[in-house]
Amino acid sequence: MQQQFQEKWLRIRERIIANELLLALCVVIATSIVGIVFGLENNKLIPINIVHSAHYLLEPRNRLSFLANWDGRDYLDIAVNGYRGPIQTNFFPLYPLLIRLVNFVVGSPLWSALIVSWAAFVGAVYFYMKIVKQLYRKANNLEALRSALFFVLFPTGVFLFSAYTESLFAFLSLGAIYFALKKRPFEAGALLLLATATHENGVCVLVLIALLLWEQHESYKRIAASVGIGCLGIVGYMVYLLKRFDNPLQFVSSQKSNGWLTYSSHLLNQLAGRDGLFLLLVLISILYWWRRRKSFAIYSALYACIMLLGNLGGYGRYVLMDFPIQLMFYDYFRNKNFKYALVLAAFAAFWMYFLLQFAGGYTGG
Repeated sequence: MQQQFQEKWLRIRERIIANELLLALCVVIATSIVGIVFGLENNKLIPINIVHSAHYLLEPRNRLSFLANWDGRDYLDIAVNGYRGPIQTNFFPLYPLLIRLVNFVVGSPLWSALIVSWAAFVGAVYFYMKIVKQLYRKANNLEALRSALFFVLFPTGVFLFSAYTESLFAFLSLGAIYFALKKRPFEAGALLLLATATHENGVCVLVLIALLLWEQHESYKRIAASVGIGCLGIVGYMVYLLKRFDNPLQFVSSQKSNGWLTYSSHLLNQLAGRDGLFLLLVLISILYWWRRRKSFAIYSALYACIMLLGNLGGYGRYVLMDFPIQLMFYDYFRNKNFKYALVLAAFAAFWMYFLLQFAGGYTGG
């Protein structure tokens, strides 16, 4: 009986390892379960933030409401009520729209948001592994997973399974990157269109895709077509803002109204704290990739420039989308097994720290 069980388990294991999508699904399930379990027990480790505006309060009986703290509240409010004022327009529309569509079936805005995020998280890990296999000419899914763990366990990775846009944006952006590496510019452009309708950082991905296609020796016409298609997401949103609020750049004005994109002594405090550490990672990534892959270096440089825009909330969340950083760690440590394990353990420790902070009602990013 035991031998039959072991043989059955080995067959299941081999099937999962052989299928990228199943492997990505298992990684997301495991990560989300660990995150939820420790998030639920957070009140025993870190005092809960007593500020009501930090918490999602509309579904008080849902024990996963901590996954919609801070910006998650706004996405859910937009999903239910639409843009009720110009100050909300810094939140791009695709994620709330998907929540609204799922909510017609599910009947819970929070559960709808989490379903969208978890499904997109699976897609993000799937495309991340596909990219690693393409870049390093690997056929082994477990080796690709070794790289993806730096993405999954990035310190601010809690936002990948929360009611935030990060997993959706990562899924669309990584998919576009993969198709660009495969010299399929129109598929890359279609995903770019959705990415630029999800987050303002889609503009950075537009630049990366253009550079990747150029490195792949695609024609300028095909590069322009891909980027042109990709621009339609943010252009469509700007047309909506023009009609609704008479300002196509209202999302920029909204950032300023929220105290971002301004300069004050708070910016120096950010750089002196953990945001300075995230910026250091970005700068190291620029230096690391400059002689290896210029497109990655320039993409990271755009994330360094984000800090120059002034005070920003959640710079660590922005840096989570700077994929060359995670690829850099894999590239450098992939043949150094002990150091790889040590660095990954450090990632996991910081991941847990940010998870507990976020679950307690602190920004976590």
